[in-house]
Amino acid sequence: MDDTHTSARGRFTQAARRMRARSSTAVLLACIGAAGCDERQADAAKAEPTVGETAALAAALDEAVAKAMATGSPGMVVAVGRGDQVVFARAYGLANLEDEVAVAVDTVFPIASLTKQFTAAAILLLVEEGKVGLDDLLSRFVPEVPQAHRVTVAQALVQTSGIADYAEDRAGEHLKSVRRTPEEMASWIAGLQPPFAFEPGSSWGYSNSNYALLGLVIARASGESYPSFLARRLFAPAGLEHTAFDDPADVVPRRARGYRASKTEPGRYHNADWISPTMPGPAGGLRSTAGDLLRWHAALFGGRILAPSSLAQMTIPGRLADGRTTKAAMPAPMQAAWGSDYAMGVLVGSPDGRDRVWHSGDIDGFSSWAAYYPDRRIGIVILQNSQSAERNEAAIERIVLDALGTAPRAGE
Repeated sequence: MDDTHTSARGRFTQAARRMRARSSTAVLLACIGAAGCDERQADAAKAEPTVGETAALAAALDEAVAKAMATGSPGMVVAVGRGDQVVFARAYGLANLEDEVAVAVDTVFPIASLTKQFTAAAILLLVEEGKVGLDDLLSRFVPEVPQAHRVTVAQALVQTSGIADYAEDRAGEHLKSVRRTPEEMASWIAGLQPPFAFEPGSSWGYSNSNYALLGLVIARASGESYPSFLARRLFAPAGLEHTAFDDPADVVPRRARGYRASKTEPGRYHNADWISPTMPGPAGGLRSTAGDLLRWHAALFGGRILAPSSLAQMTIPGRLADGRTTKAAMPAPMQAAWGSDYAMGVLVGSPDGRDRVWHSGDIDGFSSWAAYYPDRRIGIVILQNSQSAERNEAAIERIVLDALGTAPRAGE
């Protein structure tokens, strides 16, 4: 996950302006839940905003999105859910600059490191079944990786393993378009020098290697491929119709193209470099839509994926060997900006102490951010087809929570 962006100073192209004026809006307050949604609508109706609240929310979000896109994004989707209801979903700009194809609310984007929470949930399902233990050494499943003999599954999940990040290996920049098997990724990780950034359990460091190896744990413990296991055990129960492990060979309707803004010519874009989804793999190789990610929130936090104890385990701060939480080992600027601890595939908390479960994702040509607020059953999803723009998520979050409230209403 890389949250640094190179901001472009230009505003939209003329085509982007025209398409933004014709931005598409989903049906407000539509049901997003899986089976049983109709039965829950009566309860969820208590949380619905009034028409005036919805109009004010839309106007404020339109302005926040315009500021984000002005920093160098051809297209963007913002969606907001509460419980099993879509409160707001709107698409802006272009999904394909060459053909002036507008972004739609169901446009498909790579979601980069938002993938990690799906990988973590899959591991916890296998823990529930007794096929994996959180205290197991990774070497039980990936003995061919020397680092795995010193790291537990739990340490990999909360990023305290110390295993070097293959995404920081300069050799990978020249090989990112090469299709790799999970075993080839494991071999790459096994050969990283130095193999550890710190002693396992002694600190915290974001490493995609952890999740690449966890993907192999899922495959070997379950007896089926990572994409197959997620499709059967996570996507289907959650009602996710547009979420899958990405594959460039797939014909995907409404697939967005990825871009980066020109550094020298304001308002111009370049096609992003292509990266094989097998490189980010279980650390960042999924594709999805804003609606599917809201459905994922509803299913995960609605108890349709994990047992309550497993969900609690997934969303409590990870800890170092000395008992401190993961935030204590993060660089000071990160502590201040994030105000969060790393849990299992998600970050928990916010700078103002709000109860928030979130993650961001950045990959060549695309950027994403998704957050869920358990105290209000509110979810926010932001998807962009740019690697060089600001998401403006802080402003979008503030607008949504100010409009919908941050404490339960009487009777909820």
